[in-house]
Amino acid sequence: MNMKSTKTLLILVAIISLVFSSCSSEHSHDVSSEKSEAISIHDQCKMDAKEFHKKLANQFANTPQSDSTFMYLVELDARYVIWKKSLVKLPGTECNHTSGEDHVHDHAAESALEKLSDEELLDLQKAIRSELDQIICDFNTLLGEAC
Repeated sequence: MNMKSTKTLLILVAIISLVFSSCSSEHSHDVSSEKSEAISIHDQCKMDAKEFHKKLANQFANTPQSDSTFMYLVELDARYVIWKKSLVKLPGTECNHTSGEDHVHDHAAESALEKLSDEELLDLQKAIRSELDQIICDFNTLLGEAC
């Protein structure tokens, strides 16, 4: 083994050791299937919500206030704002804001979620997803599109 390979191996071993030693034995990295699915639903909601909000903003920009659909857009936006507040960081997940995104957390809600079982977290995420789907469906219906 040459000197460069030895240094690379030593660095790799040091990194691996650091990773494993930084994990305490008090917590487990095992994630239940329910929590994994809840996280997946949560992440998909964030992406779909961002896409929806862009479409809604575009529709606002192209709809005069005198148009009969404008007030429906206002209502959808209000529902979206309320829905967005229900989408809080799940326990055990990292904060992963994208560049330019607000870094706001409802720490009380996050704390309350820590008391829920993984199954309850999954049920909650399904309900949150269902509400977003309804908002998007209502928007599509307003535009004369299918849900």
